[in-house]
Amino acid sequence: MKSKIFFWTVLMVVPISLIASSESFPRNLSLGMRGGDVLALQQFLNTDTDTRVSETGAGSRGNETDYFGPATKRAIIKFQDKYRAEVLTPVGLVSGNGFFGAKTRAQVVALRDKVSSPTITTSSTVSSIDTQGEVIVMFPSQYSGIVGTMVTISGAGFTAKDNTIYFGEHYAVEKASSWNGQSLAFNIPSIPKGNYPLYVKNSRGESNKDSFFVVTDGVTPEPKIESISPSQTVRGALMSVTGSGFTTTGNMIRTGVAIVENMPSVNGTALSFVVPESMTATSTVPDSSKKASFPIWVYVVNENGVSNGKSFDLGL
Repeated sequence: MKSKIFFWTVLMVVPISLIASSESFPRNLSLGMRGGDVLALQQFLNTDTDTRVSETGAGSRGNETDYFGPATKRAIIKFQDKYRAEVLTPVGLVSGNGFFGAKTRAQVVALRDKVSSPTITTSSTVSSIDTQGEVIVMFPSQYSGIVGTMVTISGAGFTAKDNTIYFGEHYAVEKASSWNGQSLAFNIPSIPKGNYPLYVKNSRGESNKDSFFVVTDGVTPEPKIESISPSQTVRGALMSVTGSGFTTTGNMIRTGVAIVENMPSVNGTALSFVVPESMTATSTVPDSSKKASFPIWVYVVNENGVSNGKSFDLGL
């Protein structure tokens, strides 16, 4: 077993105007979904104090996640109620429902474009990154898929052409192009199934390597988490995960703040891990707060894909 701390510092490097591009919201979103567009949505909602996903812990500003959970739904409802005339009235609704559909998406895009800082436009931001030679991979449009699946990587510092997208050290998609320096669209190459580090190289340099993609066979079910126990715990405690699709070896526990690697499962339906002592929130809890814990969302990743998310409360 190998445990390491995993902070989403890369997401703090790029301005929100870069992250929440129009390509960030290509679909409707609802409770239980996950993806880079969910992360971009949480980041947008957190720019307004009236619609923040959370004040502390997972979902708070600077600690957004890629999972559409109850907190995200509540934030969407607050957003819909705030912009009732634009979002709800046209479709005959009187109160928000938490579904990120066409009207809500349109309002988010309109507001994002309206409030973007006049001194930090998309073009000037990319120009600055180009000068510094930074290549950044933030997230793929999805984290698993079969050979041939169309995937878009969001990031920064991509060149107009000749980007090489690596799946680990031995497989790559060459000569990928980017029209805006912030996204790369490509098809998953014909490579063996498995979990690969996903990164990009071009004339400006090499990106971070903390993103990943799981190439699946389209036949074997992806892992699924049914439950996590206990529901509230502390650092150093043993956690039990039950579900299905766990592999004998090589299961990875991923959270927003830490990774626990190479977890075994004897029967494919259960595994356990120790909460790392180094696991902590990336934001502080105000002294006046009565909250003594914060939620940690857990995903299981293995060669068969990426599970749904389940959470437990970690005591402070």
